[in-house]
Amino acid sequence: MSQLTTQEFCISLSDLAAFLEISPPQAKAKAELALNKKIKSPWLVPEDVRTTLLAEGYKYPQKIISVQMLKGGVAKTTSVLNMGLRAAMYGARVLFIDLDQQANLSFALGVEDESLPVWVDIVEKKKSIEECVRFIEPHVDLIPSSLNNSVMDRVLMNSNRNWAQAVKVPLEKIRHRYDLILIDTAPALSATNTAVTIASDEVILPVNPDKFAMLGLEKNLLELADIKVDFDLQFNRKILFTKFDGRENTSHELLQKCIDSFADELMTGYIRTSSEVKNSVRSGKSLFAGKSPVKADYDLVTREVLGFA
Repeated sequence: MSQLTTQEFCISLSDLAAFLEISPPQAKAKAELALNKKIKSPWLVPEDVRTTLLAEGYKYPQKIISVQMLKGGVAKTTSVLNMGLRAAMYGARVLFIDLDQQANLSFALGVEDESLPVWVDIVEKKKSIEECVRFIEPHVDLIPSSLNNSVMDRVLMNSNRNWAQAVKVPLEKIRHRYDLILIDTAPALSATNTAVTIASDEVILPVNPDKFAMLGLEKNLLELADIKVDFDLQFNRKILFTKFDGRENTSHELLQKCIDSFADELMTGYIRTSSEVKNSVRSGKSLFAGKSPVKADYDLVTREVLGFA
C-alpha cells in the first residue's frame, strides 16, 4: 500500500482560492456552484477540482512529458512525483510511467511487487499496456518498473520490430485517458531513452548547481537535438533548475548561466534545495503533505506544465 495519505491527493480550498486569486469563501462558492452541492470539507478531491476549473474556463492539456538527465542526483524522480501529484490535485488525470530499473518512483507510490508486469513485458508482447497500468488513487495511475526493465535496451536492439516506436505505439492506445503522462527515465543515453523521447511531446531536463550536472545537460541537449533531426520530431525541450541554494554563489552563478545560455528553454519556476526534497521519494511522502516552502516551487512548475501559469 502507498504511504501517501488522502490529503496528499487533495487540494485545500485555501490553495484553490490562492490559485484563482480570490478569497477562500469565494472559492468555496464557485466550487459549490460548479458542483451543485454544499462543500463541508476543507479539502477538494481531484474530480471536484476538475469540474470547478473547467467551469472557470481552464483547459487540461493532453501531453506526454519525459523527465531525463544523464547525471543522477538532480531531483529527477522527486520532480516527476511532485509535479504529477500536484497536477492530479488540480484535477488532471495523470499516468506515471517508471522506466528506471531502480524503480524509485514506483516505490514512492507504494508499488514494490517485483512480479508485476513492467514495460519490457509490453515490448516482448507478454502483456498489453492496459494490463500494466496500476491504479494508485483517483486521477493517479502508474505503470511500475523493476529490475526486469534492466534488459530493455538489449531487448529493443535485438527486436525485429521498429524498436524506436516501442514506447510511442503502445501509449497511443491509452493516451486519450490522461491529461498528463509523466515518464521517469534512467540517467543514461540509451535506446530506451531514445524510444521515450520519440514518444514525448515535451522533455524536461532537471539540472542542479553542479558543474557535472551542467556537463550532463549539455550532452543531453546535443543528444536530443540529434534525435530530433534523425526522427523528424517536434517535441519541446524544457530545463528545470533544481536544488537552488540562495546562500551559495555557485547556485546564483549556474542559474545565471542557464538564463544566459538557455533563456528560451528554461522553465520560469525553479526548485529550492531542502531536506524535504531530498527525502520526498525515499520516504514515499509528497511535499504537499507538509509545510515545506518548496511545495510552492513545485506548485508553480506544475501550473507551468499544465498551462495554468
